[in-house]
Amino acid sequence: MDAGIADTINRRTARAVAARLDQLDALWSGTITTPWHLSSGCAAFTGENESVTNSDRAWFFGILAYDTPTAVFDGHPADCDWENLFSHFRAEILARRDPESPSVCAAESPARDGVGS
Repeated sequence: MDAGIADTINRRTARAVAARLDQLDALWSGTITTPWHLSSGCAAFTGENESVTNSDRAWFFGILAYDTPTAVFDGHPADCDWENLFSHFRAEILARRDPESPSVCAAESPARDGVGS
């Protein structure tokens, strides 16, 4: 598989899972105290918990991806590149933790980042 296509698939999967978790946070806002992106489980993706293995991350991501309608997650990231998938999910988490940071979607909007304008 072309690396660019695999990267796009992994990025869209990470974005779809993050969007679904945002929706669940909104739905359960009266019963949860911590947004999903601040949960201890997300520490596995942001480097806050260095003892977590890729197998642990894959297992946890599979749980988060479960029943996400637009994500095609079969237990294997595109081109079997777990680090790529995790890096996109890490970017989604960090963008939610710091709203002032550049959007993780900026690379897809040429007019916004100055390329092609």
